[in-house]
Amino acid sequence: MAPAARAQIVPPSDSAPIDQGSPSQIVQIETVRVIETEAGLQILLDGEAVSEASIVETVFGNTLILEIANAQLVPGAALRQESLTEEIELLTVSSFDTDSVRIQIVGKTAVPIVAAEPGETGLILEIIGAIAPPVTTDPDETVLEDAIAEEAPPIAAPEEGLRLVVTAARRPTPELETSATVEVVTAEDLEQQRPLIRTVPDALQTLPGVTINRLGLLSGSVNIRGVTGERIGLLVDGERRPNLEFGPDFGSVDPFRVERIEVLQGPASSIYGADSFGGVVNVITKLPEPDQPFTVSSETYGGGFSEFNTNLELSGPNYVLGATYRTAGDARDGSGNLIPPDGTEYTVFDLYGVGRYDINDQSRLILRLDRYRQDDADLNGFPSPPFLEARNKFRQTNRYSLAYINDDLAGSTELEVRAYYQRSRRQSETLSQFTVPFPVPTDITVPTSDLTDTESVGLTGIATTAIGDATLTYGYDFSQDTSRFEDRVADTTSPSAQRDFHGFFAQSIYNVTDDWTLTGGARLDFFTTESADQSDDLSAVTFNVGSVYEITDGLLARVNFAQGVRPPSLLFLFGSAADGTFFAPTRGQVQSNPDLSPERANNIDIGLDYTRGDFTAGLVYFRNSISDFQGFESFTPAPGPPGPPGPPPPSTRVVNKDVLIQGVQLNAAYEFIPGLSLAGNLTFADSEDQSGRPLNQLEVFPTTALMRLSYARDRVFGLLQSRIYAGQGDVVLEDNNIGPGSEGAVVFDLSLGYQVASATQLTFTVENLFDTPYAYPTSNFDAPGARVLFGVNTSF
Repeated sequence: MAPAARAQIVPPSDSAPIDQGSPSQIVQIETVRVIETEAGLQILLDGEAVSEASIVETVFGNTLILEIANAQLVPGAALRQESLTEEIELLTVSSFDTDSVRIQIVGKTAVPIVAAEPGETGLILEIIGAIAPPVTTDPDETVLEDAIAEEAPPIAAPEEGLRLVVTAARRPTPELETSATVEVVTAEDLEQQRPLIRTVPDALQTLPGVTINRLGLLSGSVNIRGVTGERIGLLVDGERRPNLEFGPDFGSVDPFRVERIEVLQGPASSIYGADSFGGVVNVITKLPEPDQPFTVSSETYGGGFSEFNTNLELSGPNYVLGATYRTAGDARDGSGNLIPPDGTEYTVFDLYGVGRYDINDQSRLILRLDRYRQDDADLNGFPSPPFLEARNKFRQTNRYSLAYINDDLAGSTELEVRAYYQRSRRQSETLSQFTVPFPVPTDITVPTSDLTDTESVGLTGIATTAIGDATLTYGYDFSQDTSRFEDRVADTTSPSAQRDFHGFFAQSIYNVTDDWTLTGGARLDFFTTESADQSDDLSAVTFNVGSVYEITDGLLARVNFAQGVRPPSLLFLFGSAADGTFFAPTRGQVQSNPDLSPERANNIDIGLDYTRGDFTAGLVYFRNSISDFQGFESFTPAPGPPGPPGPPPPSTRVVNKDVLIQGVQLNAAYEFIPGLSLAGNLTFADSEDQSGRPLNQLEVFPTTALMRLSYARDRVFGLLQSRIYAGQGDVVLEDNNIGPGSEGAVVFDLSLGYQVASATQLTFTVENLFDTPYAYPTSNFDAPGARVLFGVNTSF
């Protein structure tokens, strides 16, 4: 259902229009009250300078959405009330992001009429009735023109049914019209969990259908329903981040700048290409606005295991600049032992900047600059015999991107063109030990030091056009990744490897009726991979189709079929060393295979979503059938020429196999009283190859569950959560034999916060509250014990 251009907001006849000029700073809304009047209801927003804040308003069906820009709700000030009058079904007041407040008023049969005027302690919004939804979008018919800012897209409060997701269709789409499974980490979630979030994957580990294959406290890959590594795509504000050795570098995205994360689960190759064979993680960061006042914000926390994290961010009209420093010492597990093999210390320094230039009212340019540097991070989950230890000596990423956005091209089309350049350099070091049997059995320790340099360029063009009751999004993607590998011990350099992607796509949403929506799309991809005198070419067509149907008020049924395709990676095809081998987590040394076939997936999601009052729930069944899955098997290499002592040859190689992954996801949430809520989720997945053999340890998704009790009222917020991991059961271990995977565990986390002033908040957090000894799922290395962190957040 398309939104109308303007809401019907008028001031009371005896009041003057409110001055909606840009405020000099972000205003604090300290309390929200609803009182009855003879004319109807009044919403009282109390706070200094609130009456001077800008208001953007939108109509969506019978819903009036007001966004107060440059404003913040103090913790606990959010409001939700139902069935207020015979005409008003629902009223919510909530934070949308760090600098805006969203008010949503739902009429039972018509759009509410609201009058705005300044009050003694803030802003008064008076609900004085309701009218039929407007059928015209002529701005001349809108009253209070001077009091309302330029129209913004109708993005509802994150916890409400009208919120938008952008990842499922590459454009903002109401969740009610999204047939795929999309999980969202909101700004409120991030605010409450911030000290627990060292990297983006930390923010995802409690979502249904997601676990993290950790190689270290800062290194790891996202596992979505048993699919991981290079099969998971990473986007930052819709821009592709390239794959490296074992997937995109999630650790290079500064967690302090993140405002929202969306996870599209299941194959998304028909939307984003081969990088998204198993799903997509889209990280949405703070973007500059023309009316953004100059603001300085800082977040700092530290404590156990010598951990210290601090971020300083400057923002103003059309720019955001920030820097982050993070460091930690050696951690100990729940039994008090130093986490092997060599500790967990690390140092990270990030710089980022975003600038915006408005060409005119419809079009703008956005320039992004990012620099990430990580030093001396141990890869605790990496080593397997004969390797004793592994570590990242350093990882450095420099990225530059430019976007052109036009919201109204030729009167009916939105256009985005994005280009980027990224260079990622990283040096890893390992230490292995093996025995030379003759003339006398002797243990020999061999070090390695490898430097990999990857340069990536990309270009994307996306257009969205409304065609009657349908919306069509279409475009073109190009990306090229070039990698060079240097063995710094042997002083040798492998030939460069290059991979080119070209993709043409189209995605559509069609509202058949008010209760029934159809979705679908297709994509044509061309892939080219080459290294020295070896090359591989592939073209593929993938598609998706889905439907959403509202069975009754609050109960939705959805079904989505999506295909995936993924050519073999450079690493699996050619290896990283001159002999075609490479080192893999939990596998050791592995032989590449230049004859691999591309992977193909056919996935179906069937789901039910229910919302009634303060209770929400969802159930999803998924079935993913993958042909030519690139896995591992044992093999005996041909004998090589005699030479000096060295590591034994690999006993594992990459092969194709057919795999079936299926399972269920369940989530539910209930708000007992305003500010106090209980939420939980459960994921069960089963996977095996065509012979009935279990998958690699990093690919077997353990049953996971979460229970979270949260409270936010007045100046206080708190969170107590329980992360529950079941044992993996039988998996294929590093010796290619079947054995038990990671064990089960129950881990509690606690986070408390208190707002001591309007712009200052103190936090107290304990990760692993009861000092439980446990190992991270899938990677099976020891997790830290109880870690106490103190923090302070401020802005001015």
